[in-house]
Amino acid sequence: MSQPWISPLEVDPERMRAMAARVSELVTAHLASLRDQPARQTLSRPDAKRLVGSLAPTAPEQGIGFDAAIDELVERVLPYHAREPHPRFLGYVPSIPTFPAVLGDWLATGYNFFAGVWPIASGPNEIELTVLDWFRQWLGMPNEAGGLLTSGGSTATLMAVVAARHARVGEDGGVLPRLTLYTSTQAHSAVARAAWIAGISREHVRVLPTDDQWRLRAETVADAVAADRAKGLVPFLVVASAGTTNTGAVDDLSAIADLCERESLWLHVDAAYGAFAALTSGGPDLLRGIERAHSVVLDPHKWLFVPFECGCLLARDPATLKSAFHIFPEYLKDVAPGEAEVNFADYGEQLTRYARALKVWLSVRTLGLAPIRAMIERGIALAEYAESLVRREPTLEVLAPAALGICCFRVHPVGVEDAAELDALNERVNAAVNASGRFLISSTRVNGLFSLRVCTHNWRTSEADIDELMGLVGDAGRGLRDAGGQSTAY
Repeated sequence: MSQPWISPLEVDPERMRAMAARVSELVTAHLASLRDQPARQTLSRPDAKRLVGSLAPTAPEQGIGFDAAIDELVERVLPYHAREPHPRFLGYVPSIPTFPAVLGDWLATGYNFFAGVWPIASGPNEIELTVLDWFRQWLGMPNEAGGLLTSGGSTATLMAVVAARHARVGEDGGVLPRLTLYTSTQAHSAVARAAWIAGISREHVRVLPTDDQWRLRAETVADAVAADRAKGLVPFLVVASAGTTNTGAVDDLSAIADLCERESLWLHVDAAYGAFAALTSGGPDLLRGIERAHSVVLDPHKWLFVPFECGCLLARDPATLKSAFHIFPEYLKDVAPGEAEVNFADYGEQLTRYARALKVWLSVRTLGLAPIRAMIERGIALAEYAESLVRREPTLEVLAPAALGICCFRVHPVGVEDAAELDALNERVNAAVNASGRFLISSTRVNGLFSLRVCTHNWRTSEADIDELMGLVGDAGRGLRDAGGQSTAY
């Protein structure tokens, strides 16, 4: 009798367990020692090419084995990155996954579910439907609302723009050159990019000004829509924000929803991280009107504490997504869904997609909503604490009050009023703080002024971390010289 054939790619169970244990120990040790690590460690491209690229400039014909390959990663690759789960990573809007969520991602990858069609992954797909319904409930959207999980908010935004375009144009391609979209100066860059990809003329993407609280107002949109209709253009979509990236502002959602109903416009809300404030005591009032949107973007990989990649698109009427994306080739007839079943591939751009819902479900099912809600509320409170420290220090200035876990401020020495000088000083402060490795913060512009910006969404961050950061900002400002080479006076 011939011996059973064994593929050279197969790994025996005992070896798999040993390999998995090595990776598990690395991840566990990494997460357990975050406070002792720098918030960011990076390489220039030449250094990266020398250190990392030189390991295998061409793909090897024979491998070096798992342990040796892991050793190379540990020594030359894994140290060089920004550590988003780090308690002093306060830049951008970070991803700080819970450990159950990390394990949910590992399960989804290890089982390698194909979550595009129902018959191939009915169990994981039912988990996704459950998670989507949680989100729907939290936002107060109608019972029939639904959608799918995506790679992130940018993809979800693109899908929403395509669905809105299809709902307005249908098969009438002649309308496409006149379609016009409305958003604000504070909207995420993904909105304009999505419009361009979807074939909306760049000159018909209206980026409208906001009020003194960085919110898009309904009357501003109304005036722009009226002016464009008078020109023969075809307004079709308004993209509002519920938690802007710059300042945490929430647009006038209820009034914009009223306008969209009157004008027969699709309302899309970018609530990538802000949507999860709905879980807090004050969140529903802050987000009022979001439940009336035709579509909403959420990013569980932000403020729901799961790993990248996990975005979400919810639609008030999921049939609008299916109308825009459904295609049924011959080779998929065997996996046609039953009447009550869902092929998620019919609702977006991906046929091959993995089971993103497992990490959400396992985290929430393991921990419950109470501690997650508490950490979202804590993130909001920490930004308010940061603002209080800024207001207490005469050489610091608030540029945008704390909102949804974001605070914008700058160094403003006594007697220095030149805008260019202040911008240059704060750029140097930002660079100095980040160069320390202790913290990673980000910058933006608020009302045209260069601003330091902290995002306090990290559930590992403490008040002591905020105290230390403000001390470091002050020290950096005092130690820097102005553009003329003189010591900055405090």
